[in-house]
Amino acid sequence: MPSYTVTPIANLWVSTNRGLAFLESSDSADELNARLVFEALPEKKQDMVRSRFDHWLQGNKHDKYFHGWPNNPTYKDCFVFKWKDKRQHQRLYGFLTHPRPLTAAWFMACILVSHAQKNREETDPSELNGANRLRIDAAVIKAVRLAYPEQF
Repeated sequence: MPSYTVTPIANLWVSTNRGLAFLESSDSADELNARLVFEALPEKKQDMVRSRFDHWLQGNKHDKYFHGWPNNPTYKDCFVFKWKDKRQHQRLYGFLTHPRPLTAAWFMACILVSHAQKNREETDPSELNGANRLRIDAAVIKAVRLAYPEQF
């Protein structure tokens, strides 16, 4: 059974309402590649994606940069950050969660799990299904709560 680690992303806008982190696994077979892909981006692209992270952390909406699927009951807790690189669609998929629903219900974290590139705008449901599966995994929930303790 893999163990999971949730790593908040450094050097972003500080928010008391939102957090952004990567999910990683001790199991190399897991497809948790969001952090590896993000950290391998050229500096200029990484800065552009960071600015989209900051925009979300500040409470803004911008469907061209990021969005969820609030009107789809199956994927309502999934989330994606988007950009293009040489006409190729790039995506970081994850899920939204409230790490402390009883003591800090206002705080929401976006946990990024996977990267995908595609040639079409439409989302591959397998990416969302993977994020959903992880979102309800007991070991992942524990890792999220460790990353965002009562006093954060």
